[in-house]
Amino acid sequence: MSHLHIPDGVLPPILWIAGALLAAVLLALSGRFTRRHGPQQIAFQSALAGIMLVVMAIPVPITAFDYCMTLAGPVGVLLGGAGAFQVSFVVTTILALMGQGGFTVIGLNTLVLGAGAAIARPLYTALSPWLRPAGAMAAATALSQLFSSALWVGVLALAVWLQPASAREHEVARAMGWLKGGALVAVLGPMLAVAVGVEALLASGLGGFLDRVRPDLLPGPKREPAEPEGVVP
Repeated sequence: MSHLHIPDGVLPPILWIAGALLAAVLLALSGRFTRRHGPQQIAFQSALAGIMLVVMAIPVPITAFDYCMTLAGPVGVLLGGAGAFQVSFVVTTILALMGQGGFTVIGLNTLVLGAGAAIARPLYTALSPWLRPAGAMAAATALSQLFSSALWVGVLALAVWLQPASAREHEVARAMGWLKGGALVAVLGPMLAVAVGVEALLASGLGGFLDRVRPDLLPGPKREPAEPEGVVP
């Protein structure tokens, strides 16, 4: 729900050009926040980008939609907004080269995916005083994924409003058809809840694992890894 598989020539130029320009500006700004990163942090960012790419390259068919797991929430928590936005750009560009969406939607895909990833760390930080890392990671992932999905629907609605002819394109028409007549609540709502639940479950497992073995990778006060059970310090 957070990646637009729309070919070139469908969306109105004013929409995808504005998306590309805004994405370029945000990428330039993100570079100012990450330029002091050392080789270890760059390698960590690259590894997360590779995992995110592999996960998103495997679409899961859900009736009228192909849902892509993203791991954008955990990536956003671990890298922060600037690093996660850069990863979103790299991943969406490679996916476009693989045929998952046209080149003209790279900017919009970066914004939709990157916006969800960017809010994940603030959400995690806000929730961590009340939840353990696994729960905070899961909740931040769920909320960020819902945010990206709302942006995805908004971009489609805006495209149809700006250029009604785009509603006849197969991918857009199929999506907009499901969003009419109560299908959003009756069908898409439960499916989205399941998809977000799976993302949150994966994030919970990752958060719990990192809390045990590498808590220093999680935002917040740094702690030592927990001692294995049965081991006397």
